[in-house]
Amino acid sequence: MDAYQLIGLLQQKMKDPRFASRFNQLAEELNSIPGLQQRVMQIVQIDNEKKRQKELDKLPSKAKSIVKELLEMLR
Repeated sequence: MDAYQLIGLLQQKMKDPRFASRFNQLAEELNSIPGLQQRVMQIVQIDNEKKRQKELDKLPSKAKSIVKELLEMLR
């Protein structure tokens, strides 16, 4: 999924108030971790599940759990 596809999917899902609320809460938590935002955007765009998991494993534990939840929400 490229960045444009990701944005389109996110815009579509943000129409659901429960999704939007949870997504915004998770985004705030991620933004509180310095330098993480760009790395997460790169990981989300990885199509290969094994490569994505390998990159996720390199993140701090708090970030890992947030990113995993975000990925599940976007499926």
